[in-house]
Parts: sequence; structure tokens; C-alpha cells
Amino acid sequence: MASFAEFNTENMPERDIRLAVAVPVKVISHEVGVAPQWSCTYEVSARGARLKHVRGVNWEGQEILIKRNNSMARFRVTWIGDHKSPEAGQFAAECLDDTLIWDDEINNLLKA
Repeated sequence: MASFAEFNTENMPERDIRLAVAVPVKVISHEVGVAPQWSCTYEVSARGARLKHVRGVNWEGQEILIKRNNSMARFRVTWIGDHKSPEAGQFAAECLDDTLIWDDEINNLLKA
């Protein structure tokens, strides 16, 4: 399992802007019997996000959907915080689509 430090650097270009912003999102997994779950971001980038862990997010590599308002995109779970670490209860995901699901204000800051 990757450490939090590795999440911050792996698979992200050096110029990838990350914003520490808390926005509510709905996480939709394809797990049987798990309804869509509300979560909240810790930080976002154009290509991913770090979020509060929810039921249905179970392993790295898992594909999920993340919905913000009327925008939705496919994401892949890249990291899950170890339950004994300060990052317990968090996970990270990278966007698999070209869709920016964040609000216009956030999208504009990420494109800067």
C-alpha cells in the first residue's frame, strides 16, 4: 500500500496544481448492496482528489464514479490510508475521463 507521501507525488506531473478544498461529492461504487455514499474532498487537482473514505471503496485499482453537482466522471482508487496512520479514513483517486467535475471557480484555479 502506498504511503501518503507517495500519493502526493506518484502519477502526477510536477505542474499539477492541487488545491486544499473541501467540497461534498457523491461516490458511487459498483459493489453489490452499497448505495452511493456522500464524501468530502481534502484536496483536488485536475486529474484527481483525496477524499474521506466511504463504504464501497475497498481496494487500490478499483474503478468508481465521483459526482459533483451535475458532473460525473470515472475514477480509479490509487491509495487508501492505512488504518494506523494519520491518513486513516482517507483515499485518493485519479480521474480516468477528460471531464473536470469541479465547480467553475475551482476548475479555473486548476487551469492557471
